[in-house]
Amino acid sequence: MAFGENDGSAASHGSGSSADHTIEAAGIRALETDALRLAAIVEYSDDAIVSKNLDGIVQTWNKAAERLFGYTAAEIIGKSITLIIPRDRLAEEDLVLGRIRAGQTVEHYETVRRAKDGRLIDVSLTVSPIRLPNGNIIGASKIARDITEQRQLRQAADEASRAKDHFLAMLSHELRTPLNAVLGYIDMLRNNIVPEQQRGKAIEIVARNAELLTRLVNDVLDTSRIVTGKLRMELHDCNLSTLVGEVVESVRETSSAKRVELTSQIPSDVHVQGDPDRLRQTIWNLLSNALKFTPAGGQIRVRLAADDTYVRVIVQDTGIGLSAESLPYLFQRFWQVQTVDNRSHGGLGLGLALTRHIVEMHGGSISARSAGLGQGSTFEVRLPAVVTV
Repeated sequence: MAFGENDGSAASHGSGSSADHTIEAAGIRALETDALRLAAIVEYSDDAIVSKNLDGIVQTWNKAAERLFGYTAAEIIGKSITLIIPRDRLAEEDLVLGRIRAGQTVEHYETVRRAKDGRLIDVSLTVSPIRLPNGNIIGASKIARDITEQRQLRQAADEASRAKDHFLAMLSHELRTPLNAVLGYIDMLRNNIVPEQQRGKAIEIVARNAELLTRLVNDVLDTSRIVTGKLRMELHDCNLSTLVGEVVESVRETSSAKRVELTSQIPSDVHVQGDPDRLRQTIWNLLSNALKFTPAGGQIRVRLAADDTYVRVIVQDTGIGLSAESLPYLFQRFWQVQTVDNRSHGGLGLGLALTRHIVEMHGGSISARSAGLGQGSTFEVRLPAVVTV
């Protein structure tokens, strides 16, 4: 009986030891599986994941780090992380390691790092302490994400916001001037303040400023239609000779009042396929632009020429001219010419941009040239000639 108990006791002890070993082995396998899974996640992550010791020496370097910074793991492991830090940002490494030693995490820190080929890369860094089971800190793990595209998008959004604010301020100013004139003269006319002999002139001023307001609003609406792809045209046979002549005559009174000589050379019966209203808008924009920038005593010449390939409308003036630096920006929206004294002539900076778009929708092109500031400008519109069978 005693022997059986001892034998049973020994058997029971042996069986418990085997179970403990089985549990321990399973635990080890689970840890190994977790470690392999974690290693795979790190290795194939889209973010650069790097570890370093407290002296800044690189310990691990995943595939994404190789792609982002250009260094292979073999090239950088065992070397200082400062290889990828620009010289003017080396102090950042001391600050980061100081926080790591204090057990703190650095989250989403935006900075710049240098790739092997010298490129500067905008990155967002998250750096965390690496601890032993006893809590001692032995290094840092770093996750770096390329935010170059996000930063560019953010800068573009900021620039767009500033441009919007600038445009709204400019629009407010440009609308206020003619609107004040309209409201002021209407109030004077309503209260019979304007003498009878001057009422006709007052009405002309109201009409002129109302027309200016209409053009400003139409320019803004047309720009919106262009941006949204909703600007539409109806193309059909158009007598460009008649159209250009009408526009020239419509601004002749203004040119005379400004003492600017306006001449034209328009052969008869030059036809194009086009939208008459939009082509009239194009020629008017060019002529009003020439009048705006040509001082008293100057000249504006309008010519219409045609051959088998192109019909050309040329507006030449003796005005303030254009610098070589300004020519590439001339047909951009919201861009305005500055004079030699750096003074703006007002407007929304939309006229030439709209003109370019309208001409291109007709299958044509527009160009500008100038010998320089103070030496006048020449604008030339080219439209496809009508093919006759």
